[in-house]
Amino acid sequence: MSKSERMANQELFQSYCGDSLRALWDSLDNLSLAKETKLCSRTYDIERASDAVLAVKADWTTTSHALTSLHRAQRNKSLMLAWVIVMSLSGIGPSRADTTDQLLDQLKAKGILTKGEYQTLKARHAAELQQRAAPPAQRLVKEEKVVIVPDDRPLPRLDKGIGAHIGQVDVGLSGELVFFGAEQFKQQGTGIVAGGLGGGSTVNNSNAIRSGLLPSALVLNLATNQMGYDLGFTLGLYMGGNNIQVGLLNANSGGAAVALSTPGIDLRQVFGTIGAPAFGTIKIGRDIGLFGSDAIINDFTLFGAGTIAGNASPSNTSLGRIAFGYVYADWIPQVTYTTPDFYGFTASIGAFSPYQEFDSTGLSGTLTAHDQPGFQGRLKFVGNLAPDVKLTAWTDGLTQQHRAEVGDAVFLAPGANTRALAVDGGARLDWGPVSLLGYGYYGVGLGTTALYFDGVSIDGAKRKSSGFYAQGSHTFFECLTIGGSYGVSYLKGNWIDNAPLFGNGALVASNASTVVFGRYKFTDWVRIQAEWIHSLSRNQAGQACFAAFARSIEVRMICLASSASPQRSIFTHLPGSRSL
Repeated sequence: MSKSERMANQELFQSYCGDSLRALWDSLDNLSLAKETKLCSRTYDIERASDAVLAVKADWTTTSHALTSLHRAQRNKSLMLAWVIVMSLSGIGPSRADTTDQLLDQLKAKGILTKGEYQTLKARHAAELQQRAAPPAQRLVKEEKVVIVPDDRPLPRLDKGIGAHIGQVDVGLSGELVFFGAEQFKQQGTGIVAGGLGGGSTVNNSNAIRSGLLPSALVLNLATNQMGYDLGFTLGLYMGGNNIQVGLLNANSGGAAVALSTPGIDLRQVFGTIGAPAFGTIKIGRDIGLFGSDAIINDFTLFGAGTIAGNASPSNTSLGRIAFGYVYADWIPQVTYTTPDFYGFTASIGAFSPYQEFDSTGLSGTLTAHDQPGFQGRLKFVGNLAPDVKLTAWTDGLTQQHRAEVGDAVFLAPGANTRALAVDGGARLDWGPVSLLGYGYYGVGLGTTALYFDGVSIDGAKRKSSGFYAQGSHTFFECLTIGGSYGVSYLKGNWIDNAPLFGNGALVASNASTVVFGRYKFTDWVRIQAEWIHSLSRNQAGQACFAAFARSIEVRMICLASSASPQRSIFTHLPGSRSL
């Protein structure tokens, strides 16, 4: 090959493969020049071959083959170079298939490739393209043998949890199975406490196999991205497993320990989200409220049971610290906006379907009309103060207007209104294996136990509510957690609630409890927890009733899935938790 031909071929090579393979060309070219100037001498080749024969005692046929291969070096260099170029372009992807074919045609036209070499490379390239376009395969087991069959509809799994990528949509399933044995000792004290939750039978203990504060659950999450927006959908079904005597509260009504009864299903979550990293997230649908939600999320009785009022006929869930340190946040239809994360801070504000002032004790007023939504807001910080120190802090606000309707049991004229207001705040510090938390709230018209339960007296005046809880725990060997907590909720009665007026002082004044627990992580899916709880209730007159609760072993089985949605269920950061 002449010097001009080598230069032309080098320019063609550089135009298609670039600098990444230039060194390879130089090395091959140097090999050709060396062969032409030094190694082409038959005498030299024969001397080398003779030396090889003497050294390894090989026969002359082998030496002849080696010499023949040496003479073919120039042609093989061109063939090798062409194949390197083809392989480099083929690896770029289907979009370069035509370019590769054109390159092979030009290499043949310039004499670099023989007709046979050209046909061989073309056939190999066509086979690789066909293999790359073939659909993925799946394994089918048929009568003790595995058969590989084409699959043109792949269903890859999520990176974590139970779920799959279906096209552009992430489909995730999560949930948990929760049952445990509970023994409630008989009530001590004879005080009558309307709204008290610390007592039970004064004659008998009670035993049940039942749900905890978190019932068993199955939650479906869908997530995708369209036009730069993260879209999500969540549907959550929750069931305690015990028979329910259906009433005003449906699945959360009292239990029915009677044969042929059935448990209830609580459809707590049905909502969608739309958001973007720079914009934040809008949630529309039914989900947990903002006010008080972090109090229950960070309560360790969330993983257990807490107070188990009504244990003789269990309802859908136990109480945990609901009414014993915070007011239940509840699941409410809403439109809520949450800002993007700003150095650990986020803010949320939402409009919520209004709930009525409800008389749960027979000693309170009712206000059933409302002409505007309720409003809730939250400011939250989550961040690391040090590599092993994490701080979570929050404060919430709530307001809702209530109006008197014709027929309401309240000494107010129809159309009269009052407004409930409440604030809360809390902080949790996780320092290595140690976790500490403090929380408190205050409100007027807020009520106790649940939102607006007994929030106004019979004359329509707002009652004051307050409460707090504190807890601490320590985790040993990354699997055994031991801790305890104390909390109380207060409801201050109005002048009309005291003797000798309406109610005669029987209205609940406080519910308090002490909890000691131990939790063992058996596997990633199985946890075992035991608790001891002492609960005490007092009325406005100071009379008390109390009971102790002993827990046998609770078994909690968990399946946990992740999703690409920017607004997942608010319990995704808890191990296996999606509900209350």
